[in-house]
Amino acid sequence: MKTIVIDTASSYLYLAFLSADKIIHEEFFLGKGRHSENFLETLKAGLRRHELSLSDFDRIYLGIGPGSYTGLRVGVTVAKVLGWALNIPVYTASSLSLLASGYFHKDGIYAVSIIAKKNYYFGKVAQVKEGKVLTLVDDFCADAQAYMQTIKEYDCFLVNEDNYLVDPTKIEFRPVANLHELNPNYLRRSV
Repeated sequence: MKTIVIDTASSYLYLAFLSADKIIHEEFFLGKGRHSENFLETLKAGLRRHELSLSDFDRIYLGIGPGSYTGLRVGVTVAKVLGWALNIPVYTASSLSLLASGYFHKDGIYAVSIIAKKNYYFGKVAQVKEGKVLTLVDDFCADAQAYMQTIKEYDCFLVNEDNYLVDPTKIEFRPVANLHELNPNYLRRSV
């Protein structure tokens, strides 16, 4: 079984190929607002490098957000088009969980953030205990002060744009029941 993994929620573009739940190809680079320009070329280069075609894949894993409005639209659009054209299922997970998933092999509490605009952050707090990932604070959007207030009650490791670490095999992706109704998690700050 081969899987394409996509996340475009942050300023980083993440693309991976899994084979039997092992990472065989991975791209993770700073794309800052250029995901729409870089994604398809990155995908084509990865396919060429491993002598794969899109028809070799059985499913798609997608980071659904929260995150950059335009970035999320790029990832979701590509996943929907590929899922529909290839007639393969799409699965989703929080982008915040995906961007911290490389740490989830070790027990602990993790506060994850993606920079939003104007001193706001998208955040989440997750605990890994005996290999299971539990959400302590679900995806939220807050200004910097409220974000710090939310996470300060936890003795946690901070995961942000300086140290994202991805391992898509460490989190659970949920199947999309109706591909036509798939929308990004456009979580926004409360007014």
